[in-house]
Amino acid sequence: MYSYAPVPPPPAEPAGDQPQRASARRWVVPLCVLGAVAVLVPVLWATGGLAETPKQPSQPAGKALDLGLFTVTVRDARVGLVDGGFGGKKERFLIVRMRVVNKGKETKSLNTGGLADGVAALTKDGKWVKPEQVEGVAGGAETIVAQPELPVEVSAMWKLGPADAPRKLTVGLRKWTYDHGFTDSTFTWRVDRESDTLVGRLTLPVAESSASSPEPQPSFGTGPQPQASRTPAGRPARRSPWPTVSPR
Repeated sequence: MYSYAPVPPPPAEPAGDQPQRASARRWVVPLCVLGAVAVLVPVLWATGGLAETPKQPSQPAGKALDLGLFTVTVRDARVGLVDGGFGGKKERFLIVRMRVVNKGKETKSLNTGGLADGVAALTKDGKWVKPEQVEGVAGGAETIVAQPELPVEVSAMWKLGPADAPRKLTVGLRKWTYDHGFTDSTFTWRVDRESDTLVGRLTLPVAESSASSPEPQPSFGTGPQPQASRTPAGRPARRSPWPTVSPR
């Protein structure tokens, strides 16, 4: 026979054990979450979900890059001839053309102390070197400074040897930050020229400048050229009489 009598409730737990069991229940959910995170992070890292930001991201030419103080759009690279200083002969330079806009409130140099400090080219030895010379054109006039918000067409130049003929050039652009130095509290725009961290790394094909190739000679007609008449040896050439003007 089966008994249908009510089942008595379980004995009550001692008062001292209730807080411990409640505390254990509160830890169940956090421990489960931590375990799931511990399993998820390696999976995301392996699949690229938490991939580390590259220190030198590759960027294409023609894209405007924000360097903090400047916005720079690299156009192309070429080999060109530039006049030497003090009336010297022309020298071969590797020239990178770019459009630059100064986003600050003060005029900045295009050379040392300004734009050139944040621009570098990668040598065959793996070293980043700043341009030896920077020139610009703004509003149709030559300039060596970048005024606030005024676009400047800039040429950053590195000198080449007589036999140098690079086919590609890697250019790096560094970030400017508005900060104070270690020894002063004055805030200004600064760039770390020794840092390997770049806003953009651009690999550009190098075009040979048309100025270094021979210029085509002008053509003065397409018909056959007259041949000089030959005079037999020993006989002087007969000269035509000078034209005369009849008096009126």
